[in-house]
This record gives sequence, structure tokens and C-alpha cells, in this order.
Amino acid sequence: MADPLRVLVVEDDPAFCEILCEELRSRGHVVSPAGRIGQALEQLRASDFDVAMVDLMLPDGSGIEVLREIKADDRATECIVLTGYADVSTAIEAMKLGAYDYLNKPARLDEIEVVVNKAAEKSRLRRENVSLRSRLERQDRNEGIVTEDAATLELLHTLARVAPSDLPVLVTGETGTGKELVARALHQKSPRAAGPFVAVNCGAVPENLVESELFGHEKGAFTGAVARKAGVFELADRGVLFLDEVGEIPAPAQVKLLRALESKEFLRVGATRATKVDIRIVSATNRDLRTEVAEGRFREDLYYRLSGMTLRLPPLRERKGDVPLLAGHFLRRFSPRKKLSPAALERLDAYSWPGNVRELQMVIQRAAILCTRDDVGQEDVLLDPPQNWKAAAMKSGLTLEEMEREYIQTVLAEQGGHRGKAAKALGIDPKTLYNKLGTARPRERTEG
Repeated sequence: MADPLRVLVVEDDPAFCEILCEELRSRGHVVSPAGRIGQALEQLRASDFDVAMVDLMLPDGSGIEVLREIKADDRATECIVLTGYADVSTAIEAMKLGAYDYLNKPARLDEIEVVVNKAAEKSRLRRENVSLRSRLERQDRNEGIVTEDAATLELLHTLARVAPSDLPVLVTGETGTGKELVARALHQKSPRAAGPFVAVNCGAVPENLVESELFGHEKGAFTGAVARKAGVFELADRGVLFLDEVGEIPAPAQVKLLRALESKEFLRVGATRATKVDIRIVSATNRDLRTEVAEGRFREDLYYRLSGMTLRLPPLRERKGDVPLLAGHFLRRFSPRKKLSPAALERLDAYSWPGNVRELQMVIQRAAILCTRDDVGQEDVLLDPPQNWKAAAMKSGLTLEEMEREYIQTVLAEQGGHRGKAAKALGIDPKTLYNKLGTARPRERTEG
């Protein structure tokens, strides 16, 4: 059975509008009525429609304004104008502006059904074309996870098997491992690829706005709600909703999220009627949600609702064989003519990558910009000092100062004892380096 059409009916005659809406609903379509231009524009800004049926003569102006709004926003919505016999010239004008067709009132219901279906078919073709163009434009950017690591390859195989279903997927892993890339790959390999992919970082939304961000709000629902706003649930209809850092959602919003996932419907903040959606949920977290559940910070029933399948992305330190592969991939993107020297690759391989793939990408981008030669050397690979000195020092029995000194000595050795290069690699002033080593400033070593 084909998906129901979403139809906006803009008609100020209550009797005709009711008949038209009921007839379309009886054929399985989702219908939204509007009696004025203002109401129609509000509906268009809040929701996505396949077809808009618009009366040309409305109390607050011409239906041409609605058509212009649809075309100005380059929507896939097709417009059918409704007109009396005396307004045929205006209907022809509407056709020139991009209306799909026009119908004289009172139109036969079977005629309406035929025209609506044809308009909807054109709308769907436009959506598919837009989606195809979008996928082609980002094909290089999101072509997949670059890896030769056995665990990551197994994850991709599992992803390919899960993608055709609507099973909810939870992606776990440290920050910077590429969890959103996995979510996008899942979307692209699924039957929903032609639909939207909507991502929201739950940890970046203020606690008092989480519900509005997820479900939207009505005009006047709270101070500052000057217009109706669609939430990410509504925007992701017929596609995939990616809830990044889902473990950050506060407890009150967890209850409403669970209800929305179970019923596939929700209430906008301030609304009295529920809105139904057809979405697939992919979520991600850098937390251990099972621990969060055990400690009462995350609902157990919500955890099981989200984790139909769990995919764990290993950190980069567990897939060290991918470091040269990824480094080369990023360097080709940022500077195709350059290549990494063996010394640079050795330095990259020796690093622990606390920021994972994201940090590696930034290190290579920085090297591509700063290096003026075709060969990127180890001196061009600027790495951040370890952020876990204190923990490492405690484990090794060293003081923080002793741990810092050991790291400086390691970098100095990597730079062949050249203090100027070591200071550059550490990102500090040479004078600071001499002070940290507790030595007087020596005569600078020369090369050659």
C-alpha cells in the first residue's frame, strides 16, 4: 500500500472544505484544512505537504500568494488551484507561476482524486531528484568510514544488515570516533534514504527547551514563542532522526520521548491535538547507558526502546592500523599534491589520539596548511600534550611535574635534541621550554 498523501486544503467555504477534506481522508490521505492565507502559510511553514489545493478567492486575498510562497521556498509541494468559471484567467496566471493544474468549482470528486494523485506523483519525483542531487553532492564527504580494522569492518557489515529494517540503533563510542557518520551511513543504506536525515545534539539544548526542540511548540505556548515551530520529530517525518548524546536528555523529557517512540505521535508544547510521524530513530552516546540506568539517571524502558541494535565504534587507539590510512585520506582531501614522510607517519602512530578521528583530521589539516613542501615532515605534525597527565602520573607514581618533564624529554628526543623544533612541536615558546627543563638557555644547535 502506498504511503498516504499529505494534502493542504485552502478553502474558505466551510461546507465545500468539509466535503473535500472528508473525501480525501476516506481515501487514506492526511488532510489539513485552512480557511485563510495566513493559516495556510502557517501550515506550510510548520509541515511538509505533497499537494496543496488552493482556492483563488479567499477572504484575506488571492490564493496566488500561497502559490508564490510554495515556489519561493522551492518546495516539492505541487499546487492545484480551485476556481470559479469567472476566474479562469486568474487560474491560467497561476499555471504560469508554476501551479500543477486547476479545477473549476464545483469539481467532481473522481476528477479531484485523479488530479491530486498525478500532482502527488510529480511531487514525489521532485523529492527523489532533490535527494539524489544531495546524496551525490555529499558522496565524497560521506562515502563511508575509512578503515581496515577488523572490528570496525564487522560493525559496517552489521550496519548493512540492519539498515533495511526500522530497528532503532544505538551507536556508542568516545567523542570524535565518527558516530554521526555511522548514523548517516545507516540512513543512506536504508529505504528512507530519499527522506530527511535530521540530527540534534541533545547535550547542546538547554534543559528548559529540550521538549520544544524535540516536539515543537505552538504560538504563545511560552514567553518568546512568537510563532508555531516544528520540532525535530516532525522535521524527520518519513526519514531518520539522529539523537546525538541521547544520554544527556533530562529525566522529564525522557518520559515524553519514550511515549513518542512507543506511539509514533506527540504533542507540540501548547498543543491539544497529537501529531503523527513516521520516523526511524538512531541515537548515539559517549556514556555507558547501562551504568546510567543502574544509577537512576536514565530510564531503563527508554534504554531498551533505543537499543534495538547497539553498534560500538572503537576508539582510534584500538585501531592503530587505521591511523596512516586515515591520515593519507585526510591529506588527499586537504592537499592532494602532498604526502606524509615516514617520520611523520611514525610520529602519528606513536600518539594515543584522545580526540580520536576528529583530532587526527584537524592535525592533518593543520599540517597541510603549515607545510610549504610536498613532503609533510614530523616537525609539521603538531600534537597536543596529553590531557591525562595527572591520571597517568598517579598510576606511575610520578608527580605531575615529573610526568610533564618526561613528555618534554620524549618530544625533544623525537626532534633530535633540537630545542627550537621541540618547542614548536609542543606549541610553547622556546624560553618556556628552557624554564621547564630547568636549564640555562643554551647556544642554539645548528643543523648540518
